[in-house]
Amino acid sequence: MADCDTPLNVVCLKWGTKYGPQYVNRLYRMLARHLHRPFRFHCLTEFPQGLDPAVVVLPLDCQPGLSGWWYKLSLFAPEFHGLSGRLLYLDLDLVIVGKVDFLAEQPGDFVILRNWSRNPMWNSSVMRFTVGAHAHVWERFQADPDGVMASCNGDQEWIFECLPDAANWPAEKIVSYKKSLDSRAFRWLAKLGGERLGLRAPSWLDTPLSAAAAIVVFHGKPDPADVAWRAYGLWKRASFVARHWV
Repeated sequence: MADCDTPLNVVCLKWGTKYGPQYVNRLYRMLARHLHRPFRFHCLTEFPQGLDPAVVVLPLDCQPGLSGWWYKLSLFAPEFHGLSGRLLYLDLDLVIVGKVDFLAEQPGDFVILRNWSRNPMWNSSVMRFTVGAHAHVWERFQADPDGVMASCNGDQEWIFECLPDAANWPAEKIVSYKKSLDSRAFRWLAKLGGERLGLRAPSWLDTPLSAAAAIVVFHGKPDPADVAWRAYGLWKRASFVARHWV
């Protein structure tokens, strides 16, 4: 277990304009409320405008043909912006709802989420590793980026291929809004394509939050902002987002 007085390096990625600076700033504030140990919060981005002054900006070296989640792989480079020691990566579309000290305390050299899909892959929304310790993830990708991107459906499949024996976060602490919670209204209607007909979950239906959850992952659509105050198609409103995503 690492020294509790040593600041933990936390990094998020903001590429392009899909997520505005408020996503970074809210993630920083949520972590500050729920992580009870020193940390330094970094944002890897080419658009630093509007970020909280407490957020350390790491310039994103944009490369032709590379976009989105593929930039996560650069975190595995042998040298990453002069950082050293353990690095905790967090996606922007997370909502932290409880104590997350386990992110720093859980044993394991490389810890990542087990994905909720049927395909064999990790979920890279929350992962922790030592800077430079798994450089082959980035170096093998850099050797043939077009080939990797053609054969893998995203960074998560590639990380799984390179690091298949990773440790996993507790499934009850990091949950999926779509897969773990009772978030879908009238599932039979959804299967019949009800959303294409413009149907929407009633406003009084709210997604209950499991008692053990500390982080809720919003992968794909909807995003936290889509369900914080209203339904999103047949996805129920999630009032816990409005309470915690501030």
